[in-house]
Amino acid sequence: MSAFGYGIRRATAEVVGGIITSSILIAFVNSGLLDPSYKLLFSLLNVVGVITLILAMPYWGTTYLLGWFFGLWIMFSSGLVGILELLVYLGVPLAILIIRILKFMESY
Repeated sequence: MSAFGYGIRRATAEVVGGIITSSILIAFVNSGLLDPSYKLLFSLLNVVGVITLILAMPYWGTTYLLGWFFGLWIMFSSGLVGILELLVYLGVPLAILIIRILKFMESY
């Protein structure tokens, strides 16, 4: 599979994984099996995961990033990703691509 395909797969896996985790957490809290205060802990862990993902993005290949954009757009179009998530998950890789393009242009 190409790097573009891996990027699409990664974006899809991130969104689907987040939906599943959130659904399970909400189900446990609503059923009384989990104290509601743990919801904050899981939210904080989710923020750490997002920060880790963003820190890894500069090491992704360009075609991988393009696949990530495409997969993210599919998830946004289907309503699985909100506007705030779209801005974060789109803004950071876009900045990385712009920096790469500028460095490429400077070298010529």
